Amino acid sequence: MKKQIIQGREISDQAPSFIIAEAGVNHNGSMNLAFKLIDEAKKAGADCIKFQTFNTEMCESKYALKPEYFKGRDGEFNKKDFSKSLEFNKIQFKDLKQYCDEKGIMFLSMAADYPSFEILLDIGCPAIKIGSSDTLNFPLFKLMGESKLPIIYSTGISTLENVRMGVDYLYNSGVEDLSILQCTSQYPAPFKDINLNVMNEYKKEFDVPVGLSDHSQGLHVPYASIGMGAKIIEKHFTLSRNLPGVDHIASIEPHELKEMVLKIREIEDALGDGLKEIKESEKEHLKTMRKSLFSLSSIKKGDIFSLKNIGSKRPGGGILPIEIDSILGKVAKVDIDEDEYITKEMF
Repeated sequence: MKKQIIQGREISDQAPSFIIAEAGVNHNGSMNLAFKLIDEAKKAGADCIKFQTFNTEMCESKYALKPEYFKGRDGEFNKKDFSKSLEFNKIQFKDLKQYCDEKGIMFLSMAADYPSFEILLDIGCPAIKIGSSDTLNFPLFKLMGESKLPIIYSTGISTLENVRMGVDYLYNSGVEDLSILQCTSQYPAPFKDINLNVMNEYKKEFDVPVGLSDHSQGLHVPYASIGMGAKIIEKHFTLSRNLPGVDHIASIEPHELKEMVLKIREIEDALGDGLKEIKESEKEHLKTMRKSLFSLSSIKKGDIFSLKNIGSKRPGGGILPIEIDSILGKVAKVDIDEDEYITKEMF
């Protein structure tokens, strides 16, 4: 499998999974909230924090529709006005990236349109996320290809053929460093629609790092995806699910983000390297738990060794039970008390 490199961080089967704390628009248009989200992502141990960069006028026409989830729990509102309230400008994104650099956490963002892409390019964003709304946004892909930046490609509301078309166009546009995320674009996403097995198809067909952009509730889907080989995990998080807005209710909170990062690292440790060997932590039990051949009853000199008078007991350290066939049928050379190690001198 090809590997992806973002700001010196390798994403591959040989590296730990890349955990993206998706702040998105959960800053509610407030820089103070955005800075706090960066702080919490860093505390949780995420590899990076990701925002969403968009220009409402450039990515929404006057005919734009409002998804059901966008009505949120706060009732009806004007989608375009709401989107504009969540926009940050170039100076604000520059400040956010600088703050990330100071805190030691990678800054990433999604680019939804030409001006937004140029903003991210100008401030030195190390990679670009393509959101599921732009899976087939070929005009934007052209600009991305020319930049030669690494691309993380999310694939919600797409068929495999859509993804093939998108990947081909990205490569033809000049993209050289790509990863692909399975995604189900519903908020929250029903478990029956997550379809983690799609990641296996992506791995086989595209030979690039794959992962999950997760919108499900809870943490168990990201854990399962790690077990299936996901190398990127993106999860929406918020300072509080009680904040107003459309994405907070489908996000995890800081303590859950911290737990997710910790458990993912433990799962990665548990997955291991696939080489079956006796681990250092097991070695103390080689003698206490392994078994040796023992006499099951008193054996007189001249008796024949059989399964009636010898068998396996703890501890180890004596003749291994795998030697049983070489001993059965032999004659005891000495008297042997019950419950004694069988030794080579006895036959």
